[in-house]
This record gives sequence, structure tokens and C-alpha cells, in this order.
Amino acid sequence: IANPAAAQDPDKRHAMEQIQTLLDGVMEARGKALVKLNVSEADLDAVIEILPSMKAPTVSKLFGDGGYAVETVVAKVTINTLIPALKDAGASDIIELPLAKIVH
Repeated sequence: IANPAAAQDPDKRHAMEQIQTLLDGVMEARGKALVKLNVSEADLDAVIEILPSMKAPTVSKLFGDGGYAVETVVAKVTINTLIPALKDAGASDIIELPLAKIVH
């Protein structure tokens, strides 16, 4: 909802679009959580196989021979079954974090 005259002004229209981006990001984040975990190289494939993600999980090598850090966004409704399944698959140091916005 915008004043039609204000919407015709390019600068004001751009500001409105930026606000819309932020609002859409809040709506997209509802019902989702960020999950971060560590996993050994030997267990990485098993963890990735059960880990849902928006596109693909982020996987980063830990310093030295410490394995991998993995993070992804998941639906909150799955988190209480997902975390134990990840632990069973070899994940450790599992963290669930709330999300404020997701902007594509």
C-alpha cells in the first residue's frame, strides 16, 4: 500500500522496494532455523544425506584434520527429529539458531 504519487518517484519507489525486501525476508524466515554442526570426514556423506537445505548445505573444512563444519536452514517442525538423527549419523557440536530474515 503506497501513495500513488510517492510510488511514481524513483527514489521513493526504491525505498519502498527495500522495505518490501526486508518484510519478505522476515516472512521467509518464519518457521525456519539455522542448524550448524561439526562432522568427521568419514561421517560427512551420511550427515549430508539426511540434512535438508534450501539449496545445498554449506560445508567448510575445519582447521587441521578436525573434519568439517556444516550449516543449513531447516524447517523448525523437523528440528526435534532432525537433531537426534544428525547425532546418530555422526554429527557433533550441533547448534540450532533462530533466524530473523532470509533474503534471496
